[in-house]
Amino acid sequence: MAYDRALLHAAAHMRGIQNPTQLAREASLTVPTAWRIWNGIGAPRGDHAERVADVVGISASHLYTRTAAGVAA
Repeated sequence: MAYDRALLHAAAHMRGIQNPTQLAREASLTVPTAWRIWNGIGAPRGDHAERVADVVGISASHLYTRTAAGVAA
């Protein structure tokens, strides 16, 4: 499974979240953690994924997409 940063950005923008600082504030994350998630330096996991998904209005499972290898398997 791969992290879908484009989906995160699209969903966040629909909720008025334009940058990692806003994501941090809305999802109760530290700014460095939100920055890493926003910029694709590591994917949100566990409670971070749940909080991020909740504030952008998608399910945590939608943050991830199957890779080409995963689909073929």
